[in-house]
Amino acid sequence: MAKQLSDKELVSEVAAGSQTSFEELVARYSPRLFHFLRHKVSTDEDIEDLIQETFLKAFRNIGRYNPDFKFSTWLYTIAVRLAISSYRSNKTKDMTFVPVSSSPEPPEIVIQKEESQNIWILARALKKDQYEALWLRYAEDLSVKEIAKVMKKTQVYVRVLLHRARLNLAKEFSQSVFSEKSPGTEPLKHKFSFL
Repeated sequence: MAKQLSDKELVSEVAAGSQTSFEELVARYSPRLFHFLRHKVSTDEDIEDLIQETFLKAFRNIGRYNPDFKFSTWLYTIAVRLAISSYRSNKTKDMTFVPVSSSPEPPEIVIQKEESQNIWILARALKKDQYEALWLRYAEDLSVKEIAKVMKKTQVYVRVLLHRARLNLAKEFSQSVFSEKSPGTEPLKHKFSFL
């Protein structure tokens, strides 16, 4: 099995003209961008359009990518700017919730996926910047410094934002758990690394 290239190696090959490397970056980041943009854009078609625009802009400006930073930081910065432009031109926003689907996987994996998806559904009730910071930190594993760059905020602001987002998400989660529990039963115990 061939060794999987890093983002930086792929970007270097794209800059040298490799279409295959660019297709690998698109395959690697399209699903992640789709989930990230779901909170910002009203329809799946609009999200797909934004993803295409993001990759087109990244491809055209690949020479401007600074390898001192993660490729994902640069790509998310492009996506955020395009989403803001799209939002300003449309002036509408409609949150779409993704239903949890069943699958033939082992029950533990299904439960884990459902819990993870449900926590992100709860997170959509947060303020837009809190959701964005949480997503970049925990779904994309960006550092506070990288999040600050994507969001064009200070690192201190991002830390405060993450703290408030965690507190607010914990409240949302508690309300959700207490509203689901039956009389005389204990609330469900869930383990999420960021609560």
